[in-house]
Amino acid sequence: MEGETASRLFHEGGFLILLEVPQGTEIGIDYNSWNVGPKFKGIKMIPPGLHMIYYSSVSKDGRETGPRCSFFHFFKPKEILVRVWNPRDEELTEENVDQLLIDRLRENLYEMDNCLGPYPYEHLKKWLALTNYITPSLVER
Repeated sequence: MEGETASRLFHEGGFLILLEVPQGTEIGIDYNSWNVGPKFKGIKMIPPGLHMIYYSSVSKDGRETGPRCSFFHFFKPKEILVRVWNPRDEELTEENVDQLLIDRLRENLYEMDNCLGPYPYEHLKKWLALTNYITPSLVER
């Protein structure tokens, strides 16, 4: 991706900020998943629209994976969605996420840039074809 395109997507796209996620946890969005590394804090440059976010906890030795959990979210341009890892329940939660935290994270997005993975655009057309007729009200049901 060219620098100018990446810069535009950084300023216009959404952000999924994931705090305190243990290393090795599987995190995914739409068609792609990764195992969390030591610097991982989320995903940047997410295009507006419906996205499926999913995750699975991993045992300390990395051999066993917990059940996959997921949720859908309609990202708006420039939106920051924050989730915090709950180690007791092994899930991403909105607990302790308030507007002050979101504002603080927004102010520090450039400093967090190297800890955020870019949204994988190579499968976007396929994802949009699958989700084209799903509306926000349908997901809210």
